[in-house]
Amino acid sequence: MVGSELVCTSITSTSNGSGSATDPTMAWNPPLKFYNDNRGYVNTRITKDAVTADFRVLDYVRKPGSPVSTKASFAIQDGVSGLQQA
Repeated sequence: MVGSELVCTSITSTSNGSGSATDPTMAWNPPLKFYNDNRGYVNTRITKDAVTADFRVLDYVRKPGSPVSTKASFAIQDGVSGLQQA
């Protein structure tokens, strides 16, 4: 059995992210599906058939009132290997 790992930056960080969507490790680590250094969180929905993950990001964290948006969404389907773009 192989699992998928969902990782995000800290929304409570004291600095804003730059919005970078590239990381040098992606070139030699093909299983890495998504990278973004905006601050945010992962919102998950779990059903008997799948886990859906929305990577929610903030434009800034140093002051209140930042807009929140979904940067990417993925699904982990029951019985299907790997992470799928949702």
